[in-house]
Amino acid sequence: MPSAPSSSIQTQGLVGSDRLREALALLREAGAEGIGREKLRVRMGGLSLRTVDRAILVLEAQGARFDRVRRGSPPVIHFVLKKGPSWDEHVSSEARMALRVAGLSLAQCGTLLWQDKLEALERLASERMSTRDRRLFENLKKAVRVQGGVDDPIEAPDILEPILKALDGRRETEVIYQAAGADAATAHRVVPYALTHDLFSGGTFLLVWDPARRLPKHLRQNRIVSVKVTARAGAFPEELMARAARYQIGGWTSAEPPFQVEALVRGSHWIQAFKEAPPALPDFQTFPGEDGASARVAFKATHPNGASRWIMQFGAAAEVLAPAFLRDEVIAQFRKALAAYERVD
Repeated sequence: MPSAPSSSIQTQGLVGSDRLREALALLREAGAEGIGREKLRVRMGGLSLRTVDRAILVLEAQGARFDRVRRGSPPVIHFVLKKGPSWDEHVSSEARMALRVAGLSLAQCGTLLWQDKLEALERLASERMSTRDRRLFENLKKAVRVQGGVDDPIEAPDILEPILKALDGRRETEVIYQAAGADAATAHRVVPYALTHDLFSGGTFLLVWDPARRLPKHLRQNRIVSVKVTARAGAFPEELMARAARYQIGGWTSAEPPFQVEALVRGSHWIQAFKEAPPALPDFQTFPGEDGASARVAFKATHPNGASRWIMQFGAAAEVLAPAFLRDEVIAQFRKALAAYERVD
């Protein structure tokens, strides 16, 4: 485990820096049970109790915090570490659990490439965990499950760095892109604006400005074959691109102003779900009905496909109220679905 530089540990001449690190590690390993002075003395190689007391004193002076709990018979004070000193490099199990959840979530709503990067960071964090925390984390990791998204592999793992470089420097970028259903990949000269992770479609998209067509485009990241950042400075309409990013749903966006979507959703379980965990749709609002079994929901979108996809997942439980063109589109889709089921082969 990498140790803190001795220069960052102020020993005050009372105890050596190596002894301080050793005491801190033992206190952390003791966990919620804590450890008494005598046991700490023995585990530190039979030092004097005076040296143990000095170590505790110096650790507290440098930001460590302990609970002093009486345990046993006769009762003995146990030191329970609540917070490490200012120079502590320890990564808590909670922090590493957050990394694990982020990695698993990105595998479902983003890309496996992002997950790989987080796993590398997680391995680095592991080096700074105590044995006890590492064991706790391994048990917790087995209990974490993330479902409902998609596996979104990246065939070209070297595209992430140039994308980030283009986003940072706002440069015109040549993207070779394999569009869905296209026979071959084609080159696009664009200016990258943002990476979006969409849970409704399950995947990562690169939102770009197409200077030639003067339109925003959403490129699914796993369809990007290669990225080449040019030396030419890029530009895009800030307000339009911010709007395209904010009001995209399911990867669908456009240059059009956002329109208001209103729908009636029936079912008390849906109403409760909207209350407890409202969907992250742009400007989402819910208005429960007096009957307690329905609600009017409202949100905004710039493209009808994303809005209709979300509404149609409710089947007969949802009805589009506005706008009229979206209502007509959803009716047409359900009629096509009904015809498919009624078709006699």
